[in-house]
Amino acid sequence: MSTALYEETKNAISEAYCNQDKTKIEKETSLIFNQLFVTMLSSFTDRLIGIHLKPLDYKNDYFLTAKNRENLSDWLNRFHSMELPLTNLEFGKLKVDFEDWYYQLGGVEMEFLYREDYLLKPKQASKQLGISTVTLNKYIKHGLECVDTTSHHKIPKHAVDIWKDPVYSIKTQMVFQAKIHQKQTTQERIQEINQELLEFQIKFKAVNCLEVFKNINIHSLDDPSPYYEWRDLEEEKEILVSKLIEEAKAGGK
Repeated sequence: MSTALYEETKNAISEAYCNQDKTKIEKETSLIFNQLFVTMLSSFTDRLIGIHLKPLDYKNDYFLTAKNRENLSDWLNRFHSMELPLTNLEFGKLKVDFEDWYYQLGGVEMEFLYREDYLLKPKQASKQLGISTVTLNKYIKHGLECVDTTSHHKIPKHAVDIWKDPVYSIKTQMVFQAKIHQKQTTQERIQEINQELLEFQIKFKAVNCLEVFKNINIHSLDDPSPYYEWRDLEEEKEILVSKLIEEAKAGGK
């Protein structure tokens, strides 16, 4: 992305959110999302054959939130600074972040199609991870990427590197869960989040996990993933509860 286009888009996003202009926010969101989609397809032909997804309809008001504004800014900076080629790990992170954003925006189905020579056999993947194929299957059930193919090659090469990364392995699992959650009601998801938060409380022996984490330097932890997982659950719960409250208010009119 050229510096001129970068600055122009950055200013357009700032102006749209400053004025809370829904039309312009949707336009800038679509612009960056489509740019990311095209970049993935055109820049990584050595890995990808295609990407299938159901179009976004933006009925979800998430695109109006400060979180989406942060995402737009992050993606813009990423485009501006991206240097090709990317390693498998860098590509994997890009792919996971793209999926994550898609589902946050209200997407319902996204599928990546890979070249066969970019896919590993389960035995190869388990060997690289230093685990048995039985354990690999358990990881797959929790979100390690595995594609349905007619051959024995099913694990994208980046999936192994992603699973070794403490932050992105958690994020991968959360994206995996997001796909499942598309079929849940808001109340069902809140109940599930409450159960997961309860497990954190028990694990850290604390009524309030915030009290635990606020006294810790997160960046000094060998594995900061529990903090990020807890934080994302709390943020998701807040958004869902707010949604229920707004629906209740609207229903009471």
